[in-house]
Amino acid sequence: MLKIHSQPLTPELKKRFDAGFSRHSIAVTGYDEKHEPISFVAMEGGTYAGAISVEVFWGALHIKFLFVEEPFRGRGLATQLVEHGLAYGSEKGCPFAFVETMSFQALGFYQKLGFELEYTRDGYSHGTSFHYLKKSLIPIR
Repeated sequence: MLKIHSQPLTPELKKRFDAGFSRHSIAVTGYDEKHEPISFVAMEGGTYAGAISVEVFWGALHIKFLFVEEPFRGRGLATQLVEHGLAYGSEKGCPFAFVETMSFQALGFYQKLGFELEYTRDGYSHGTSFHYLKKSLIPIR
């Protein structure tokens, strides 16, 4: 008899998910488009200032995480980090980048960088929404 229990997402369980998704992707499409994320980290002296983590996901660039520590905000660091991530995506041949952000986070920031809002999903706790944005990485001629 099957038993189901709860547990944290351990590294071992994450590996099982990844392996299962890879097997399924190959069986259905003939491809496994799983790539490990890469991060660009900003340091000032020995102090961590912020970082971005991106992943090539089925040929597109997914901005997974972006965070700048409070003392380093307002100095253009987040923009520099995103630019590093986008350059990486361009180098990898990604036609576009995409990102998700909550309504209390960085919608305006991403729009200033040329991301276009594709969809907003309302209904999260505390009256918040989740925004999905996309930016072309194909140079305009």
